Amino acid sequence: MATTNTEFSVANLDFSTIKSNLITFMQGQDVFADYDFTGSNLNVLMDLLAYNTYYNGIYLNHVATEMFLDSAQLRDSIYSISKSLNYLPRSHRSSIAYVNINVNPSSNPHQITIPRLTKLTSTIGDNTYTFSTNSDIIVYSNNSYLASNVAVYEGDIVQEAFLVTNTSPNTAQFYINNSDVDVSSLAVKIRTSNTDSTNSEYTRANSLFGLTATSNVYFVEPSTNGSYNIVLGNGTFGRQPANNNLLEISYRRSNGEDPNGANSFSADSIAGHSAAISLVTRATGGSGSQNLDDIRFSAPRALAVQERAVTKEDYKTLVINEFNDISSLNVYDGADEPVPQMGVVKLAIRSDSFDILPTTLKTQITNFLKDKTPIGIRTDIIDPTFINIDVHTDVKYNRNATDDNVATIQTAVETTIDTFNTDNLDDFFKTFRKSKLIEKINETKTSILGCEVTVRMMKLISPQANISFNDTLLYNQPFKRDNPVEPASQGEFVSFTTPSVQSETFVFQNITGASIRDNGSGSLQVVTANLSSIEVLSSNVGTVDYDLGKIVVSNLIINSYSSGASSGTLKMFARPLDQDIEGKRNDVIRIRTNETNVTVIELRE
Repeated sequence: MATTNTEFSVANLDFSTIKSNLITFMQGQDVFADYDFTGSNLNVLMDLLAYNTYYNGIYLNHVATEMFLDSAQLRDSIYSISKSLNYLPRSHRSSIAYVNINVNPSSNPHQITIPRLTKLTSTIGDNTYTFSTNSDIIVYSNNSYLASNVAVYEGDIVQEAFLVTNTSPNTAQFYINNSDVDVSSLAVKIRTSNTDSTNSEYTRANSLFGLTATSNVYFVEPSTNGSYNIVLGNGTFGRQPANNNLLEISYRRSNGEDPNGANSFSADSIAGHSAAISLVTRATGGSGSQNLDDIRFSAPRALAVQERAVTKEDYKTLVINEFNDISSLNVYDGADEPVPQMGVVKLAIRSDSFDILPTTLKTQITNFLKDKTPIGIRTDIIDPTFINIDVHTDVKYNRNATDDNVATIQTAVETTIDTFNTDNLDDFFKTFRKSKLIEKINETKTSILGCEVTVRMMKLISPQANISFNDTLLYNQPFKRDNPVEPASQGEFVSFTTPSVQSETFVFQNITGASIRDNGSGSLQVVTANLSSIEVLSSNVGTVDYDLGKIVVSNLIINSYSSGASSGTLKMFARPLDQDIEGKRNDVIRIRTNETNVTVIELRE
């Protein structure tokens, strides 16, 4: 009697292994012990059973794969899992530009209202894009009707209407017909019927907290076809629509990143009047919908945040997920400021498009975080403080070891410094290390024998000609102070020493070549210098705190800028006590091309 074999190996899903296992099993049965499974019709039956098993195995494997976010491949599966995590994949985002609108009415009214959704157009290549205002803007007569820094958003305005019927589910869902909708632009209203002229505005909710049966709210969910659903309340959490209610929605249909860079705008008319439109900031921030890999990464982390901002990482996750134009941010406690601010969370934010965020965008971020922070906590969005590193380097190279000339070596070193800045600086919490920069410069070319590097910190001031100027500059690094001298009076000559603080030259009291420098004892002076001594033109135009790295400019009046200075700005240099310059709080340490001076010295060895 044959031994009955009822054991299967299920480790493999390939057809040949499955068929072999089936034959082995059948051969182990007494009834089929003497059958030929290769040369008879039973071979066809074994093929059929193996194929059926193979197909079922593959199908179940795919089903299991689509059940988990990290392995799912289908958009529908990823959207469905995201929904269970209460995560809304990011939609298309409209480009935003900032313009000045100068309305030219034929009469002289007291005020002019620029209505919400006022349209402007811009052309990039062969494509024309529509931009519009997001709210009513009132401008008053003040020699001109000027609306400054107006945010305009790209996208055609789409309106859709849905009738609530008896067949609507208990929680009514309504499908948005465009997958390129900018969800942040949604406006939802409900009328009791199509003959009713009044409507109720609904606001978007992200959780059930605080909702009642009469709350006029709606939810947004991802749809399995790549678009989104509007979901209304069920009568317990949120108001449930009644039969024959009319749901009206409007939104921007965005072209994603294509309109980015738009810098010229026009309009047939503004509020019924002719108008001149000038650019403040080109269009930026447009993007397509969130890709699947990004959803996989973001959804679990958003679940951990749960729509509340408590930890530093909570703030970062919420802001970066909601505002796609944010490149980086630093979050810190206001209590860590030099003058402590209790109950304040500081957000230093950088954008891909702006060094300094527009006020409109700051307001949007503040309002977004308002309902997500604990009671008694206030968020304060602050601008980054840019500390530019002025680099002077003398590079020696062996001319006999290379065909490169001085110009080639100089260009290569400048590229190295630029790459060093990109890889190691130009962000929050970065530290400039002089030793590492020297190392990278020496590695630029094998012919380089060595280099000497001198660094200074630099900030810009912008005094207007013949107008008293005051400003405070925070470097947040101690200054190096050599050979302090006794304070000099106006008109005195003192010995030439290396100052801690030094500015570019300008015209002061009609004297060309004047500059600001410290006297080594904490005072800022305006001086002129020759090779051996300096003349003090003004003995006190501010103060220096060497330990805090703080400069206060007071009552500085210049006549004009020198040709060597940047138009409308003066560079203020400060020597750091430590050659490793650490970025703190909202500091961004960076090297810019115009703060680099490379001198190449040719040797023959």
